[in-house]
Amino acid sequence: MSLVDKIVAENNIESQNGAQEIRVTALAAFKTLGLPTTRHEEWKYTNIKTKLPEQLSLVSFKEISLSNFHSFENLVANKMVFVNGVYQPQLSSKTTQDGVVITNLKDAFTDQKELTEKKYGQLVQLNEEHFGALNTAFAQDGVFIHVAKNVIVEKPLLVIHLYNNAEQFTQSRNLIIAETGAQLNIIEDFQNLSSSAFYNHVTEVYVHENANVNITKLQTETINTTAVHTLEAELLRDAHFTCTTISFEGQLIRNNINARLKGENSQADLNGLYYGKNSSLLDNHVLIDHIAPNCNSNQLYKGILDDESTGVFNGKIFVKQAAQKTNAFQSSKAILLSKEASINSKPQLEIFADDVKCSHGAAIGQLEGNEVFYLLARGIEEKEAKAMLTFAFANQLLDKISNEEIRTFIEEKLKSRLGLTL
Repeated sequence: MSLVDKIVAENNIESQNGAQEIRVTALAAFKTLGLPTTRHEEWKYTNIKTKLPEQLSLVSFKEISLSNFHSFENLVANKMVFVNGVYQPQLSSKTTQDGVVITNLKDAFTDQKELTEKKYGQLVQLNEEHFGALNTAFAQDGVFIHVAKNVIVEKPLLVIHLYNNAEQFTQSRNLIIAETGAQLNIIEDFQNLSSSAFYNHVTEVYVHENANVNITKLQTETINTTAVHTLEAELLRDAHFTCTTISFEGQLIRNNINARLKGENSQADLNGLYYGKNSSLLDNHVLIDHIAPNCNSNQLYKGILDDESTGVFNGKIFVKQAAQKTNAFQSSKAILLSKEASINSKPQLEIFADDVKCSHGAAIGQLEGNEVFYLLARGIEEKEAKAMLTFAFANQLLDKISNEEIRTFIEEKLKSRLGLTL
């Protein structure tokens, strides 16, 4: 029995909590799509079927024993912790604020029924996204955030996802709704505490008129992890959405980050830094769809690949015919630190409007010999010199992290990975 057949046979769609109609549609789409192979253009360089054991189940009945994890104790934030996709209120801490609802999705299907039924599963492209369809059909828990009109959320929300069950293919889900003029910052951290982890995580973000949503995704404790992340953001007039994704190692990490600019004067900034070691595969698929006129977008991704690691970057910019006066910029750069490391880079730009400013480009190379020699001539050892230059290459992306404590945390972790002592 294949993994697809096993998933369908073991899970009853009628027993799922909330949004039954869209779940049935998603399950039908997943049955049709199945799991992607390298014959699918969007998965040409990433063979995920070889990384997902056939014995995986979406749910597990094992007792959960939690070991130590990094909890960002000094970060002033609302905190929500999930273990294998299940909310852990005893490990979480939240404060109340007028106009702000922060809860877990399982409870929101009951307490916020009308809103969740209306919004859940509406942004994911079910007939195109294999794992998005699977998640929409079976996801039970995750984060639900609703911010009322003109409310600024006082504290960032820190969401910690912990995994310690190598037999479970966790399906987790976020639903984020920022009403007109709302502002919020979200930090998501994913940590594998076991020998291996498998999960499929989807986030839907509604950014209404003049709202501002900033998401930082940390995938820095993901060694021996196979994961698919899908984020779908819808931007209305004057909205601003920023997503910065930091990926270190991981057996296979696939990020699908999509922003659709449906309202005039909206802006999307999608940034990413990825660092691969050993035989890890880090795959970033980024899409910005310009639908309305007078919108701006930026894609900036940088990769550092060592040992036998592989990187994939597929950055897309679509400019529809109505999206006149569009400004869209894309840049992808990668450094290969070993002869065995590799990257597949595919920038795409499709323009159907005639009054636009758009650019895209990709650069792949090694550290500049003259720069290394310059540092060697000043008494710095070769290993330290290369680490300094590599860190400097990444620093532009680190500056995109708005939270100072999180930025410092990532800086120190990257220095440790690179062996940088200065």
